[in-house]
Amino acid sequence: MTQNHSNRIKDFFAVHSHDITPVSVRHVAHVLYAPVSNDPEITRCCASVLSKIELHRAERFIEQGDRSLFIQRRAFRRFCGALSLGSSKSLSQVVFEETENGRPYLFDLPEVWFSFSSCRFGFLGAWSAMHGIGVDIEDRTRDPGATALAREFFSAAEARAVAGHDGLANLRPFLHLWNLKEAALKSIGEGLPYGLNAFEFEFDPSLRVVQAPPDHGGPGQFSAHVIEGTGNCAAMVIRSGIN
Repeated sequence: MTQNHSNRIKDFFAVHSHDITPVSVRHVAHVLYAPVSNDPEITRCCASVLSKIELHRAERFIEQGDRSLFIQRRAFRRFCGALSLGSSKSLSQVVFEETENGRPYLFDLPEVWFSFSSCRFGFLGAWSAMHGIGVDIEDRTRDPGATALAREFFSAAEARAVAGHDGLANLRPFLHLWNLKEAALKSIGEGLPYGLNAFEFEFDPSLRVVQAPPDHGGPGQFSAHVIEGTGNCAAMVIRSGIN
């Protein structure tokens, strides 16, 4: 039965996921987007390919919607892993490990760098065998109090870029900067505790990295990309070389 569920989930994601890899990096990376399903049967099939530890984590969510999102997200992660492996394995056999900082990797394919993100509308997965990679997706309708957060966590120039737009208009540049910073941290195998101020970005005249940690090569080692095709705000950062 689990194998049947695995095949159904593979078919579901194969049909509903979209390759949204930016054209300029198609030779070095893969980026996949899949929408969240509201079908309880899809969630049940996704649950059947998860480990006991993952199912235990899912049960910690109080809201059913949050629980379903976690379950589908983990199944999508396994689907991306299966694609990278080129494997016919059941999704339950595609096992991700995590570093102490939470970066996922496949034990059977440790040389490939993976990154995942999700919002309430969909899932984003990316991988590269050549470079460090990070992706982030945010709900474009969520208003987190952009100006105040930008002043607290962004550089002065980035905060001005956000504050230069009135009302909800400042939400889009804020979310893009937040996307980019989270994606950049993931590209070096770190999370938010490392510090959002470790990276700085400019949009004018074009998107570029202007500050990055020197111990990771500085800004010249990174390329930043806004990802289109999700209906939300999403971005990817690539770090040249994996080591």
